[in-house]
Amino acid sequence: MQRRRMRCRRGRRWLGFQLPSIRLPIRLPSIRRAEEDEKVRQIYELLPKRDCGACGYESCYECALAIASGEAPTDACRIVGKKIAPEVERILRR
Repeated sequence: MQRRRMRCRRGRRWLGFQLPSIRLPIRLPSIRRAEEDEKVRQIYELLPKRDCGACGYESCYECALAIASGEAPTDACRIVGKKIAPEVERILRR
């Protein structure tokens, strides 16, 4: 590791040594994450958006997240679950 000497702002005194900065990798959103977000959005569009909680989740968006991740069945929504299940399965197969 190479060290550099630093001078104070006006250049009159030595401040000591400074280690080179450490660069951390930047995490860019992956393509897979974008595809998952698109599936969640499409599933959420099919849900009634009443946030009734009958499915066991606080909101319809949380239910859509659970369906997209495989934590909940495709017909998790108690209001329109059986009607939209085939469409949700088609979205998840993509």
